Amino acid sequence: MAAVPLSQLDPLPRDLPFRIISKTIGRGAYASIKKAIPPVDSTPVFAVKFIHKAYAVKHGRISAKQIAMEVSLHSHIGKHPNIIEWFATGEDAVWKWIAMEYAEGGDLFDKIEADVGIKEDIAHFYFTQLVSGVSYMHRKGVGHRDIKPENILLSASGDLKIADFGLATLFEYNGARKLSTTMCGSPPYIAPEVISCSRNTQTKTKGAGYAANMVDIWSCGVVLFVLLVGNTPWDQPTAESWEFDEYIKSNGRSSDELWKKLPASVLSLLRGMMNVDVPKRFSFEQIKRHPWYTRKNPLLTKDGKMSDPLGLATQMLANLRIDFEQKPSASQLSQDAMQLDSRNFSFTQPENPVMDMQFDWERPPRILPTSQPTEAITCNVQLPSPVTSDHGDTNTRRRTFHVSIFSQSHRLPATYATCSSIPRYSP
Repeated sequence: MAAVPLSQLDPLPRDLPFRIISKTIGRGAYASIKKAIPPVDSTPVFAVKFIHKAYAVKHGRISAKQIAMEVSLHSHIGKHPNIIEWFATGEDAVWKWIAMEYAEGGDLFDKIEADVGIKEDIAHFYFTQLVSGVSYMHRKGVGHRDIKPENILLSASGDLKIADFGLATLFEYNGARKLSTTMCGSPPYIAPEVISCSRNTQTKTKGAGYAANMVDIWSCGVVLFVLLVGNTPWDQPTAESWEFDEYIKSNGRSSDELWKKLPASVLSLLRGMMNVDVPKRFSFEQIKRHPWYTRKNPLLTKDGKMSDPLGLATQMLANLRIDFEQKPSASQLSQDAMQLDSRNFSFTQPENPVMDMQFDWERPPRILPTSQPTEAITCNVQLPSPVTSDHGDTNTRRRTFHVSIFSQSHRLPATYATCSSIPRYSP
């Protein structure tokens, strides 16, 4: 039986401490996102994620505590210029809502031309901001575990914002560290030890687990590869993928044409970040000392922000080739071809109950809908200061390239065009 569309569920609460000003701008397996403003002002505009709790448990297969952990970790991280800011949360008997920063630039995925990528200076700029955001998150003890272009948003000025903490975990707390055992993430971006850990867990191998922070570093490396090339290096980091198998056997010196497109100066950085031997994998300190990372970039200000938003938008448009006559390929029309058994995965919109080692704010076993609160819970919140993030629908294989990035702030026309794309992984 098909799941009930979110639009046919219970009406949203009436006593919200803000006004909704848009239809749904983003939708996942168990949540929808709308734009909102304060009760009496027209600014600032922020995003609100609405989660139907009973629906999430039944169809999204997550528990109320899992949702609470997403909120706890997001708020625990605090404010950083390259992380979507958490503002407030509330709930009643039916709905839970999360108010957060709204970045009108859309997601980074939509700005990458398939099989081409983006210019090296732009890739370097976004990679620098990504490293800044993820390393800050790690200093707070939080691992994201689902770093990918679809979860990276852009502000109106073109600055990067890390979003979606649905799979985040606390790997360090009060000086104590723990390993994760949840098989989660998106196949092209996950580190190989995540899959190995799942197999070891199934066979009850002692000491099975992976370090969430090191998994994020691997994913950041894959994101950099995608930025520069416009495609992922492999479908999945397993022996079933010949691209990954050759990468391992050649010690990172793959003969694949995609690797030949990369600037020579970035190869050692990628090999260090995507080292299968976890203890030898680059740390963020090593990444920040690498010559490619420290290279001069006219787009980057001293405080790590975009120096020329209009120039950036112009460059990205100039680099984009759109064929309006091109028909989508069979692979683009089909569902994502994942060789891994997706039933064993937990994605940003989890398909299965998420289990992990016990730790503060850790994911518990799945609970039944009957355990949901039956009484309304009131919430008094202070709504946000001026902010700017787009949480667009990520469930389409064909990409809509839109220049809402910068258009509202810099008077560029909002242009929409359909073009071929690399696979978008957001089940």
